[in-house]
Amino acid sequence: MVFFLNNQIIINPNIYRLVDTHIHLSAPEFISIQSELINYLKMSQTLVFSVSETLKSSIETLKISSLMPKFIIPFVGIHPKFTVNCNLDQFDTFFNKNLNLINGIGEIGLDKTYIQRGINFTSQIKVFEHMLKLAEKSNKPISIHSRNATQDTIQILSSYNIKKIIFHWFSGTASELLQVQNYGYLTSFGPALVYSKSIQKLALSSNPEFTVVETDGPVRFSACFEGKMAEPSFIPSIIQTLSNIWNISPNNIISQMFNNLKNYINV
Repeated sequence: MVFFLNNQIIINPNIYRLVDTHIHLSAPEFISIQSELINYLKMSQTLVFSVSETLKSSIETLKISSLMPKFIIPFVGIHPKFTVNCNLDQFDTFFNKNLNLINGIGEIGLDKTYIQRGINFTSQIKVFEHMLKLAEKSNKPISIHSRNATQDTIQILSSYNIKKIIFHWFSGTASELLQVQNYGYLTSFGPALVYSKSIQKLALSSNPEFTVVETDGPVRFSACFEGKMAEPSFIPSIIQTLSNIWNISPNNIISQMFNNLKNYINV
């Protein structure tokens, strides 16, 4: 179970079997199957980190986590694609009011592919740094979105005293992966690992001591997943793929991942 001590989470790995470190339970697609999902988490003993993208979804994430606090760890934040004209004062009011209920900040970060959509990089940096200040002040772990922006993200992080970091769905180069892990940050792989040769090659370079897994649901994945919406039942397939890549047993990988998360969220 999850124990709370001085507003810190202590996760008992003897109770949980699996962890999904990045999923959007506040997404409309999950709301419609909420009861089935909760039942699955109980049955499979899967812990999930539920991330947010806006103030609205952050509020919803807290509501959902209250239904099942033993299995759903809430993260709140502003995703880079929603950084233009977002109201940071309103977010701060929400954050400070619910500080004791919030266990992490995410999904936050930078994405240069959004520039072509009219989401300028300056706005992204402004909001990202604002979220980092909240994380530094509150000592909350963060979940980072960094696409085509690994070096920019690393450079900005160097100005903050934040150690509890996951680079979700890592999509940088092999050298950038090692660079991120050398800083002590965790990197995450998702369902695409199961069928993507390029991601499998990247995972081969990943240090198991700094690797975790996620689904990023409700994103839909092709190939062997047949376009199905990602949800926690995908995690065993990701673990098995890592087992094949690293030649390490699934059980040992799971144990290693719980150990990896000790410094992230007091596992």
